Order: sequence, then C-alpha cells, then structure tokens
Amino acid sequence: MKYIHRLLLVPTILAVSGLLTPSASYAVVKPTEEDGPVLPEIWQKAGRERLKATRAAELDADRLLAERIYGLQVDSETTVQDLAAGDDAIAGAVSATLVGSITTEQPEYLPDGRVQVVRAVKIREVIDTLNRVIKGKRLEDGSIVTTADNTKTNREVKDKVIDVMGNAALPGSEGHQKIMAKRAAEMDAYRRLAGRMMGVKIDGNTTVRDFALEHDEILASLSQVLKAASPTGIKYNKSDGSCEVTMEIKTQDIIRTTRRFLKGTTTKTEIKDEVQEKTFSETGMGAMRDVAKSDAPSGGSTAGGKSEPFFETEIILKEVVQSGPVVQ
Repeated sequence: MKYIHRLLLVPTILAVSGLLTPSASYAVVKPTEEDGPVLPEIWQKAGRERLKATRAAELDADRLLAERIYGLQVDSETTVQDLAAGDDAIAGAVSATLVGSITTEQPEYLPDGRVQVVRAVKIREVIDTLNRVIKGKRLEDGSIVTTADNTKTNREVKDKVIDVMGNAALPGSEGHQKIMAKRAAEMDAYRRLAGRMMGVKIDGNTTVRDFALEHDEILASLSQVLKAASPTGIKYNKSDGSCEVTMEIKTQDIIRTTRRFLKGTTTKTEIKDEVQEKTFSETGMGAMRDVAKSDAPSGGSTAGGKSEPFFETEIILKEVVQSGPVVQ
C-alpha cells in the first residue's frame, strides 16, 4: 500500500515541477545601465532629495486636482485698524478621494531648485469613485439604510481630462521661496474669487470723540467653498520676489426671457431660455518668506536628531466625498 501511494504521488510532483520550468513568456529581466537625465548643478548634488522633491510635487499636483474638482473651503479674515492694514489670514482645506491621477510628462528640474510635475485625471475616474461611495441614512427607529450614489454623466464629460502642474523644491533654495510665494498668491486669488462671487461679510466699528477719530476697525471675513477655479497666469516679480497668480472660474447662466405678442385675435406667450457663459477672473499676490537654509541639499538640517522635512505640503485624501464634481 505504501508503494501504491508513492506511485500516486509521482505525477503530482512532476506536475508541480513542470510549473517551475522556465518559460519564454517569463524570461528573467536583467538590469541595464544608462545615463540619466541632464540635471542642473543644484540637482546633481541633491542625491535622494531629488526623489523626495519629485514626490512632493506629485502630491501638490494631486491637491490642486482635488481643489479644482471637489472644491476648496476658503476661510479668510482681514482686520483694518485706524485705516491701516492689520492681520490678514487665509486658510484653505480640501478633503476628497482622488483616484486615477497619473504623471503625464517627465519631471522638470529647474536651476533654482524647483521641480515641476504635470499630473492629470479623467473625469471618468472621478465619476467611478463617486459611484462607489455609499451614503447612509438613519431612520426614525434608529436603523441605518445605505444607498449607492449612482451619478450619471455623458460620454463627452467622462472623456474630459483635467491636468495641473505641481511644484516642490529643495530646502533653502531660491525655488523653495518662489513656490511658497506662489501658493500664497493662489490662496489670495481664491479668496478674491470667493468674495466676488459669493460675498464678503464686513463688520465696521468707528468711534469719533470731540470731532476727532478715536477708533476705527473693519473686519472682513468669508467662509465659502470654491470649485472649478483654474490658473491662467503665474508671474514672479524680480524686484521684490513677490508672485502674482491669476485664476478664473467659468460659469454658465441661464437667462429666461418672456415675450407676449398678438397674432390675429389671440395672444401668444413665448418663453426662451438662453445660456450665457461668464468668466470671473482675479489676481492674487504672494510674498517670499525666509526659510531655514541648508548647508547641503543632499543632507538637510537636523533638529533634535531628526531630519527636517524638505518641503511641507498639506493634502488629505480620505474616503469622503463632500459633493459632486463641477466640470466646465
């Protein structure tokens, strides 16, 4: 019996060993060596920091894609005291699911320490993500019923591609200061667009005593979600290091006209809908701020035994969709 069992096991062992036989379709891949891209001097000395900066630029691009598709929550508060500018703060936050974003071009490394990465996403991927989101509804008896959000869109919209350019830089470089100024200008442009389209709350308090101005305070604040904003121009000013970013939003307004006219003995009313596209454009300003300089781009500075991050970028990618996409 033992002999018979051994005979039965032989074909099985042979079959398994046959799976391990090398096949032409699974040939061994051997490494090759080739010259890399021609880089500016600052990037040649960067070492692995170049990979870190490239990844940061990709994340920055993903954040811009999320802002354009799902919207950016803009909170702003400006204080003016005695007709002189005081505090001015802008905060922006985005929380969305971004699926299907890819890098469409080779990263561009600039002599001032910046790296630029172009990434794109198809609206088809966004719609598929929205369809996978499950919405919950709590009933009166305490139970929860979930339903799928079946978003529908036509083929033309699905095939639309949205692309953006993300930025990052080596720490302490001129390019690092530039992209921080650019981001500040973007936030300022967001605020101006939100204020123009949806309004800014103004609170004023003026005190006059003995015919002289004693106290004057103006507080301007807004809290809005801005969607579909895209940059149309980025300009760096060499004189003071500031940056100007122009952003625009295209909206479609439906204008309804009603006309009544007499034809014979009857009166006829004609209602006509006309779609007109409007463009809102604003230019934001941003200034450079001092950053900690690094002795060597490849090493980075240390604090408390830990390496400082080469570039700080905030992006939140969660399985939460606050609203559907706005496609122009």
